[in-house]
Amino acid sequence: MNNRPKSAGQSTRDMAEKRYRQRVWFVLLTAGAIILILLVANNSKALGIGGLGFVGLIILARIIINISDSKTKRMVKEERRAVRGAKGEEKIGSLLESLGEDYLVIHDIESSYGNIDHIVISRQSGVYLIETKAHGGRVSVDHGRLLVNGRDPEKDFITQALNNTYWLRDKIRNIIDVEIWIVPVVVFTNAFVERTDPIKGVTIVNKKYLLNILQRPNMKAQNLAVWENREKILGALYL
Repeated sequence: MNNRPKSAGQSTRDMAEKRYRQRVWFVLLTAGAIILILLVANNSKALGIGGLGFVGLIILARIIINISDSKTKRMVKEERRAVRGAKGEEKIGSLLESLGEDYLVIHDIESSYGNIDHIVISRQSGVYLIETKAHGGRVSVDHGRLLVNGRDPEKDFITQALNNTYWLRDKIRNIIDVEIWIVPVVVFTNAFVERTDPIKGVTIVNKKYLLNILQRPNMKAQNLAVWENREKILGALYL
């Protein structure tokens, strides 16, 4: 694991760049395969390939073109999703950095369940784990289910936030030997979020109201212990 603090959205930016490179190589390889097949077809007589063989080569080239086109479109979509996600994390990162000296903001932490987008340790408010989502449209809750534009999102955001919260809680407990409560938050940067109660303890919010949540006082002894050991926690999270 990298032992240097990361910027907001860094891992997602790296993912987008990786997907871009994979797409370029895929296009180059499939284009090379198609060119080779067409060259063989063009010289089919010289190579002793009959009429059926020629037709088969043309059909094969067409199949590869269709498959390549379909997969390239999917790869472009995944790449754009990663770029959009990185931009969302960067927006929230900039917002969090405005909180001031009574807050320690940590970005892009690797956990056993993927990446934690942001962690906020507050002198007066405790610890928050923030997962950023860049989806557009409308976010609602129906019988305990989080919906984006009336449908289940591509991932279970609530389970993702909870798993990362439990991981972070255990991590901090191992570092400073204090049992703490962490507030998990899923924040949407581009969507309208209907007012709703937390789902399984996970707060759902639009970025406009995020700072209000982080600035609620919660002067518990455990939270003060975390604040006093914040630099120790920061160092351990990047080991």
